[in-house]
Amino acid sequence: MQWLKRLLCLLFGGIFGYSGIMKLGDPGLFLVDIRGFDMLPDPFAAWLALLLPWVEIICGLAVISGLFRSGGLLVLNLSLVMFFGAIAYAQFRGLDIKCGCFGASQGVSNYLELYIRDGLLLLVGAALLLTVNKKSERLVPNPKT
Repeated sequence: MQWLKRLLCLLFGGIFGYSGIMKLGDPGLFLVDIRGFDMLPDPFAAWLALLLPWVEIICGLAVISGLFRSGGLLVLNLSLVMFFGAIAYAQFRGLDIKCGCFGASQGVSNYLELYIRDGLLLLVGAALLLTVNKKSERLVPNPKT
């Protein structure tokens, strides 16, 4: 089962790392997507467009490498919960949003696809968080174990 956990960590962290890199490609377009949710005023929307890609990259690398894995998993899972809330709020308000999850979107996002994708990611992320091994995150091995 250890190989499955490693594979899931690689996929989960890799998806967020890729997502962050794609958003860094054009933060201006990502800002437009954030503004489409009509939830954050400027300058907060701009700060989110600049900071979120780096958070995703750093946390994705933490999940992949095992160094501070539990912290990376916690942040990414909380992000997914917030994404779910933002998507649900936008749908409730009847907004046609562009997700921007993997960089600039061409068309309007399908709410069902967003729920399914984020739900599956949250399921994997929560399972990984519940099974994280604190010992593997230590910088210096504990001689007692």
